[in-house]
Amino acid sequence: MKNIRYTIAVIFVFACLCPGIAQTTVSSYFLDGTFHNSRINPAMKAERAYFSIMTGNYSMRTKSNVGISDFLYTRGDNELTTFMSGSVGADEFLGKLPSVSRIGFGFDESIFSGGFRAFGGYATFGLSMHSATMLSLPKELFVFAKRGFQQNSYDISGINMNTMNYAAFTIGYSRDVYEGLRVGANLKYLVGLAHAALSVDKLSVVMDEKHWLVESTATVQGAMFCESYATTDKDGFIDGVETGKMSPSSSGFAVDLGVVYDMKEFVPGLTLSASLTDLGYINWKYMIKGHSAGTRVEFNGFNSVDYDDMEDTVDKEVERLGDEAAKLVDFNYDGVTSQSTSLNATMYLGAEYSMPFYNPLSVAMLYSHCFSTYESNKWSEIRGYVNVAPVKWFEATLNCGFNTYGTSLGWMINFHPAGFNFFIGSDHMITRVTPQFLPVNEFNSHITLGINIPIGQKE
Repeated sequence: MKNIRYTIAVIFVFACLCPGIAQTTVSSYFLDGTFHNSRINPAMKAERAYFSIMTGNYSMRTKSNVGISDFLYTRGDNELTTFMSGSVGADEFLGKLPSVSRIGFGFDESIFSGGFRAFGGYATFGLSMHSATMLSLPKELFVFAKRGFQQNSYDISGINMNTMNYAAFTIGYSRDVYEGLRVGANLKYLVGLAHAALSVDKLSVVMDEKHWLVESTATVQGAMFCESYATTDKDGFIDGVETGKMSPSSSGFAVDLGVVYDMKEFVPGLTLSASLTDLGYINWKYMIKGHSAGTRVEFNGFNSVDYDDMEDTVDKEVERLGDEAAKLVDFNYDGVTSQSTSLNATMYLGAEYSMPFYNPLSVAMLYSHCFSTYESNKWSEIRGYVNVAPVKWFEATLNCGFNTYGTSLGWMINFHPAGFNFFIGSDHMITRVTPQFLPVNEFNSHITLGINIPIGQKE
């Protein structure tokens, strides 16, 4: 059982080194008085110079295409029971599940940032932290849990987990290149903090009342900020991780590109925009790798039971079964290698139209798509906005998105008088919760807020 503890620890310690699918807040995209939109589209400039230290922008989110209502049920006098209860039919439970259940956690945090007018344009700089963790579970896993011996075989392939955690130092610049046309770019130096990925390519179960046969094929990899190596047992399986010098051993680069075009010469009030963000990679110098190829575990029942010492022999048989099951998470050590992992590049396409009868009111549309080497990290969204800025120091938006994980309601309010800026909002509001404040439907939640110090006059 030691191998189970160590292997799980290696993966999930990596995932938890940063406290939190990171994605830049999109509710602020069409609000002109915010100071961090250059992270979404580097062609966007702030209305003033500004700076912030630790308070500029904090964003935390969860994403999922399943919710509490998929696993908890009300029975009798409003009593809750789980999907494993006999009162919950298999078809009732399984009929609500998607083919793959995806659950994600992430955060972005600005350590310090600033912006100022320079060289005929607008320049920005900043240091930020980012974390994104995704878990994918195939539906067959829950079929196995619910139906058990009702079927003779199960194919539970496709379990995946990956996490990416890094710091980014960013410098950016934007300027007008033609009347109404503005372009911008951000250059990022990245320092990797932790990365891990687990992929169960095959997990099959064949069984009857007296016999179980489980076969698995899986790969695992992980890296940290410092030098790291795996330790192995006498059979060559990974049973722990040792760290070396605490010096940066992972770094990389990324770029964001953006353009904004005011179409006032053709369609007054219409502004188009587009950007590509996080086009880059991190090279991990000490990437630990392991694999489990065709591991077979067979259980034919207890070998023998001494009825004169029932408790002792049953304990020994259960321990033997546990030792056999532990082989499913035994990974052969493949060594340490240098390997690059790409960021989750994202594309944004936006259009905003200011109402001719009341210019501070506008409607907008934003399409987003995330590219990733991991299928579980890919997503798409289209979001509609209603934005209003009734006075020079206040603006707000209400928006609704339709995405890979379901429907989401977003909002943001932004106060930006001279000398002070405060904003708070959400891309995903939880509209229904249990008495314990757990989301009833898809576990999509988000909160973002920040305080910045504007400097000087508006442009």
